Amino acid sequence: MRGDQGLDRVRIALFSGGRGCATISAALAQIRSVHLTVIVNAYDDGLSTGRIRSLVPGMLGPSDVRKNFSNLLPVLGNRGRAIARLLECRIDPSDLDPEDEREQACWPIAGLLGSSEDDLTVAEARQVRRWAVATTDLLKERLGDSGAIRAELQGMSVGNLLFCGAYLEQSASFNEAIRAWNQTFGLPASIVNITDGSNRVLVGLKEDGTMLETEARIVEQQSRDRLRRAFLLPQYLSDADLAALDAMTVDERYETLLRRESIPSLSAEATEAISTADVIVYGPGTQHSSLLPSYLTSGVADLIASRSDVEKVFISNLDADHDIQSESFKTLLAKVVEYLNAGSQAQHQTSALITRCLVSTDESTTTPWGFESMDDGDSVIGVMVGHWSATSRTHDGPRVARAILSLGSGRKGLNSASGLRAVSIVIPVLDEIRTLPTVLSDLLLYDWVDAGILPEFIVVDGGSIDGSWEAAEAYPTVTRIRLPRGSGRGEALRAGIKAGRADYLVCFPSDGEYAVDAVVRVCKALDSGESPIVFGSRVGMCADTDARLRSIYGGRTRAYYLSKWGGTVLILAAGLMHKRWISDPLTGIKGFTRNAIERLSLAGDGVDWDMQVIAEAARLEVPLAEVPVHFVPRGVKEGKKMRPRDGLQALWRLLKPKAGGI
Repeated sequence: MRGDQGLDRVRIALFSGGRGCATISAALAQIRSVHLTVIVNAYDDGLSTGRIRSLVPGMLGPSDVRKNFSNLLPVLGNRGRAIARLLECRIDPSDLDPEDEREQACWPIAGLLGSSEDDLTVAEARQVRRWAVATTDLLKERLGDSGAIRAELQGMSVGNLLFCGAYLEQSASFNEAIRAWNQTFGLPASIVNITDGSNRVLVGLKEDGTMLETEARIVEQQSRDRLRRAFLLPQYLSDADLAALDAMTVDERYETLLRRESIPSLSAEATEAISTADVIVYGPGTQHSSLLPSYLTSGVADLIASRSDVEKVFISNLDADHDIQSESFKTLLAKVVEYLNAGSQAQHQTSALITRCLVSTDESTTTPWGFESMDDGDSVIGVMVGHWSATSRTHDGPRVARAILSLGSGRKGLNSASGLRAVSIVIPVLDEIRTLPTVLSDLLLYDWVDAGILPEFIVVDGGSIDGSWEAAEAYPTVTRIRLPRGSGRGEALRAGIKAGRADYLVCFPSDGEYAVDAVVRVCKALDSGESPIVFGSRVGMCADTDARLRSIYGGRTRAYYLSKWGGTVLILAAGLMHKRWISDPLTGIKGFTRNAIERLSLAGDGVDWDMQVIAEAARLEVPLAEVPVHFVPRGVKEGKKMRPRDGLQALWRLLKPKAGGI
């Protein structure tokens, strides 16, 4: 692990498979302020990994360990890229030189080291050759003649063979072999095995009763029948075992496999990584082989649940791999909890194990693959959306890394080196079926990461009867809160603010009058540190306020004059009574820092809520600033709800503010 003295690092524990987290882990490893530990399991038994496990009974599968090293080594530069190429090289026996067989102690691997050794340090080259010799000796002992060795090596990964040598050199200790690789190659991260290294094999049972007797079978293209459970067994099922299971019902097979399951213990390295992490990340990837089996580890759920001081982030797959064709985001989330609890005496609630979900939206859809509403008791989990994908199958590593770093920095009380600010955007709704879908689509499709914002969206419905509540269901990444009819805008805002989890809270109307970038403008003003409360003023970008008011009220002269002079009276009242000269006290865009919002009572039911904010900010001597925002007004015929009585209510609150609270 790279050392940077005096640097207060954000410690990240990332549950990873082999390739699914590749872009994310590589991006995190390049950030100097991050201390990254990649946690993997070693149950793979496909292709060359399976042959290695057959050659060395009792050894776990090294492929995901190798893949993570190959993924992270290029961070070191040319030397790292050369090592990664060596580890990923596949053997073609026809390329093996017979002269090496006669002259080299570690034939046939020596010929493959060749020029690669020139890119290694002297110590690295010496160690790699020792591992090659150890594996060669094993091949000669187990297979005998060179012909059999050549046949066995067809398509073998050099990295797997070298790891086998490290395993043998470390007295058949899988975890010590990983430690030797970490020390030899000097990665800017640590790679650790989730378990104590006990040998286990992975088998699966589908809901239709089909047995998947190896890990390799689990990751194959599956039918639409869902995988009911993956199990960790001490050894592979024999033909007799499979025959006995075949005679059972599906439920009997499940119970039999459950009784035979042997859940391993958590490794010391993984324990340390989770115990000291500022962020625990459940990465994307092949769930039923690379990730869910990692959670089948004794004690891991208890340890994660005990870390109430950290963020625990589940990153959604971008699409459905072979093993999750019939799964959805929500069913996978439930499986994460199920597998974690399988190794625990307690049954931990979802919120104790997962605090946030990172879900990707893009230009094509506001509903990501397999995503269902997080209602029904799961609303305590924050859903943070953004453009997290580079392609339909690949995450944009730097963007996701920025989000993870931002969450970790917030937990440590540091300024985020990622430049991302977590923001809760509260959207009050009452009978806005005409505008709400457009507003939510605009919010979800906006490139918040590019704007430096990590958003969560909270829709609070005040008892709509026009279908607004039902329309919001089409946007499951939005947290929804429903209040009784007649609750009032103030109560809706209080409920949304209470549910918000971010550093900043911004109120954003559902009426379609404001541009999405108003949130960005308000957040940038909050970031300046000059004021913890910022209003988005409609006046600053309006060339002719009089003409705009006339267009809003469409020839209704009385309403026009009441609005025009009523607004002026409110400005004067705020200035004279509270020494706050505000150009647009009734703006629907208002932003707060977490510290500022906790000092305010937020009393009021309608527009008086806005006036209460002004009055209390003045009384508490909390600065309040304005920034101009884009605004396209709608008229009364389009559903504008502001009425003269609302202005009177607002004036009364300025003249006589009252106490209250969230």
